[in-house]
Amino acid sequence: MAGKGKLVTQTVRLGIKYGPQIWVATQALREPAKEAVNKAVSSERARRLAMGHAATLADGSILKVYKGDAAHWLVFSGDEPVAVHPTTDLPLDTLAARADLTKRIRPDDRISATDRARDAAATALRRGKPNQIN
Repeated sequence: MAGKGKLVTQTVRLGIKYGPQIWVATQALREPAKEAVNKAVSSERARRLAMGHAATLADGSILKVYKGDAAHWLVFSGDEPVAVHPTTDLPLDTLAARADLTKRIRPDDRISATDRARDAAATALRRGKPNQIN
């Protein structure tokens, strides 16, 4: 255990040298990190709301679409869009116009968060953005 003292000394020296820079970086990155987390949480909340709505419909399903950089979940009854979560000012037909309806999710499908993350990573790789997940 002779190396512990040297390790502590080196850690203290690096902390004194780089501590202020690390503090400034964490302060600068705090707000974007909070925004990213809030965006992910609100998307998940909207997905759960949409899934609950789709479960009450005959042949209900949901589909994730984007308006700008915000994710919205279209709720379908059969092939007809009936609602969107969270609400938006665009008409439902406009949101569903360029969407791939074969990717709809039904309430009976049991898809875990891991499966959704794996699908998002695969989509990012196909688009040529390996370090960026939508």
